[in-house]
Amino acid sequence: MKKLILSLVFLLAVGVSFINASSNDEVLPNSKEAIEVVEEFGCASDCVSWAKERVFEIAYDANQHPNDEPLYMGIYMRDYSLCYKVKC
Repeated sequence: MKKLILSLVFLLAVGVSFINASSNDEVLPNSKEAIEVVEEFGCASDCVSWAKERVFEIAYDANQHPNDEPLYMGIYMRDYSLCYKVKC
């Protein structure tokens, strides 16, 4: 009898967890504002990639690694800021 009760409790707990896992109350915004936010992140991501590539090119030409000198972080920030102001 004890095993039967424990089995029923286990089945009830598993069933409740499946019900909670399958419910989806999340509502995704479907508006122009949400789309614009995604576009802004895309633009910023493009600027990050461009500035990073440029810094690596400059460092490669100087036979250095960008992580070795703090100068390259300044160049990266300058290029990123300029790109973001112009394109975004």
